[in-house]
Amino acid sequence: MKKKNILILYAEVMPYNVATFHSLVDNNEDYFLHVVCYAKEKKLTKYQQPAHANITYYRKSDFNEDKLRSLYDELNPVLLLVSGRMEADYLKIALLAKKRLTKVVGMSDNQYTGSLKQKVAIALSYFLYRRYFDYMLVPGLFQFEYAKKLKFRNEEIYSPLYVADTALFEKFHVNKNAGNYDPKDILFLGRLEKIKGIETLINVHKKLYTNRTISEKLVIVGDGSLKDKLDLNYEGVIYHSFLPQHEIVLLLNTIKYFCLPSIEEAWGVVIHEAASAGLPIVTTNRCGASTAFVKQGDNGYLFEANDERALETILVNMHLKNREELKIMGQRSYELSKQIQPKMWVEVVKSLSLKK
Repeated sequence: MKKKNILILYAEVMPYNVATFHSLVDNNEDYFLHVVCYAKEKKLTKYQQPAHANITYYRKSDFNEDKLRSLYDELNPVLLLVSGRMEADYLKIALLAKKRLTKVVGMSDNQYTGSLKQKVAIALSYFLYRRYFDYMLVPGLFQFEYAKKLKFRNEEIYSPLYVADTALFEKFHVNKNAGNYDPKDILFLGRLEKIKGIETLINVHKKLYTNRTISEKLVIVGDGSLKDKLDLNYEGVIYHSFLPQHEIVLLLNTIKYFCLPSIEEAWGVVIHEAASAGLPIVTTNRCGASTAFVKQGDNGYLFEANDERALETILVNMHLKNREELKIMGQRSYELSKQIQPKMWVEVVKSLSLKK
């Protein structure tokens, strides 16, 4: 059996990445993944990926351009995946790979916004993108639109880029009604940064909870630069710092619905995770994953980022939902979650690795 090396030049590896990596190598034993990724100096979370016999992780900080070239030469990969334009030495390896006829895939979660910077990138798309990448791998509709503007043809744009560990969260949905499921709280899961809209959520929740308009407590899971600046001590808040995913699943037994009020969110895998767990979802129209996993008034609600009045109305509305209404919304979330599965990422990567 011929060994098929795939080299991934990445940023920060997260649990959902690992789920897709494992899905590939566990079901296709001739594939071996080699992942260059950020170590502690650039990581935004405390997550550490587990070891696997068919996956080798390399610390980006240990590699300069020459060492990356040596790694590429040693592996002679059948496919190279690159985290967009974020690292100059990654792009130089992409050029090298293209010269040697290795297929190169650019991974990008950039939404099209029409900004001046993007208009310049579109005008210079060959020099900034096409000369490096044969294909683009994107998470969803907003990113597909941008890749097309960068002069990639439909057949050169693939998805999904990001996939939740659906098997882990689906188990909760399947088993929740047979166990001690008591939905009474709201869940926020994410970094405690301004971009995540956490200040808006806390302001609205604190107002409604303290005046007893709603009774749902706010369960916050995450860490970040705002941790010591946010009011995490009022009676209605239950705070947890960074938690591994198997512990997050244990928290879901009290969760009524999930809320991600991000100001900007290229995708938001946590929305896919919540959908897989069969939770109703409240999020903003800035979250890319909402295009796939949230249908307004069906399994959740969308609102304009930073709009406290709109969020207040939604939280009150969700408070008034009865158990049966929540169950129907959760089931619809679960059905929507099935649109994207780890096996789809696996099939895309395998098909790209076989292209001549």
